[in-house]
Amino acid sequence: MPSTGWMLMGKLVQSIFNNSDAAPFREQVDWKGLGLYDYPQIVKKPMDLGQIKRKIEKEEYATLHDAAQDVRLVWENCKTYNADGSDFYLLAENFSKKFEDKYGKLLKELDVTNPELESGSAKGGDVPEPSLDDKKMFAKRLYKISKEDLGKVIIDLD
Repeated sequence: MPSTGWMLMGKLVQSIFNNSDAAPFREQVDWKGLGLYDYPQIVKKPMDLGQIKRKIEKEEYATLHDAAQDVRLVWENCKTYNADGSDFYLLAENFSKKFEDKYGKLLKELDVTNPELESGSAKGGDVPEPSLDDKKMFAKRLYKISKEDLGKVIIDLD
């Protein structure tokens, strides 16, 4: 029987899945059928909500954080492929904000302060090395930060 955390995460993903606006995110993008022949070159790790639901049900994730990362990947893939400001981009951005808000509440309810620790996945305080895709995404996002906000981040880091 799944733990409370997994039951809550399953409900969260299910609630997004059931949203009528989530139709484009429920199944893998049929890039051939849609004639999006550049999709595999742009989106390196496809992900969809249906796949996430199945992985949660089959208990294939090691941690809640891993499941959340896949949900984030759905939105990031959409925003990477679609133009900033397009309907799909804005839809993904909206779902991303809603997910982060609800996921944050879920973690608080479970009293999980460090997502890496909720299943004992981090050992000795080691932080996993970010992947090349993570580094690229970070660099891409830096360009979207205003000068003022970037200055605040630098001050906070110091």
